[in-house]
Amino acid sequence: MHEFLYECDELGLDLKCFFEYEPAEVGSVEPMSGLKLEPDYPEVWTLISVFLPNSNVDLSGVLHPDVIFRIEQDAPIYFEEIRREESYD
Repeated sequence: MHEFLYECDELGLDLKCFFEYEPAEVGSVEPMSGLKLEPDYPEVWTLISVFLPNSNVDLSGVLHPDVIFRIEQDAPIYFEEIRREESYD
């Protein structure tokens, strides 16, 4: 489980978001012909729950779908930046 503090301008709130992560997978290829046997799958960040900081009430069921969409779009960018920062340390 990965945590992301999202600054939601629409609501004027910070939202503590929890995600599950599935890494990208490269499908297998026939060695002799190079024919693709299985598809490639991109990495996936799935929003599991959303809380206000210092709260235990999950808001994911009441947020507007556009807000959830923006959170899910921003999460991979955030986690990629974290990975880059950690690789520099």
